[in-house]
Amino acid sequence: EKVDDVVLPPWARGDPREFVHSMRQALESEYVSENLHKWIDLIFGYKQRGKEAIEAQNVFYYLTYEGAVDLDKLSDPIERQAAIDQINNFGQTPKQLLKKPHPKR
Repeated sequence: EKVDDVVLPPWARGDPREFVHSMRQALESEYVSENLHKWIDLIFGYKQRGKEAIEAQNVFYYLTYEGAVDLDKLSDPIERQAAIDQINNFGQTPKQLLKKPHPKR
């Protein structure tokens, strides 16, 4: 399906190929290669929860964390709908995959 209502940033000069080229250069840059492990630690790793998350200022509302609430056990329909609305409107934190620092590339 064609997507034709995308507004590109000014630096792409209205050219989708320029946009993709610039983004690819950025994502494949030495800077990203040297720092990607830090992002992985925040999003999927040991800095997602607990003391390390607090120190990294990477803490979110409790309902965003996987397993924080069992919707099936909420008997109050208003409370259940409120939890569902919170999750639907603000999303969920990805599943924590790593408990130790991700190695640097």
